[in-house]
Amino acid sequence: MQLTIDHDVTSGYLPDYALTLTISPSSDSAHLAWTPDGLEEPQTFEIRLGRHPLTTRSLTEMRRTFEEFPERDVIRGAVWEYDHERSLWRWAAGPWWQAIAALEARLWPVVDSGF
Repeated sequence: MQLTIDHDVTSGYLPDYALTLTISPSSDSAHLAWTPDGLEEPQTFEIRLGRHPLTTRSLTEMRRTFEEFPERDVIRGAVWEYDHERSLWRWAAGPWWQAIAALEARLWPVVDSGF
């Protein structure tokens, strides 16, 4: 899974924006960028990481944490399905939800450490 990082995450952004890691299993990619609050693409997982810029050292550690995360293949296996009872598309139940939560738990200490 390829991670891309916008260069502007090291500087402040607009007040209603948050630093978000957007993970797209279908395109096998992830993107760290400033994102407007409440904006979520349908076939992605989003991890909100706060409102403060990151240092170069934090970004290096974040990339290492992401690339060494042992359950990336689990996230890649996420299944997008149609829920007939609710008449909507969604992520199916599966181990990817726990993997996303585990990844988030590993990323927060990097953000909070203030490297």
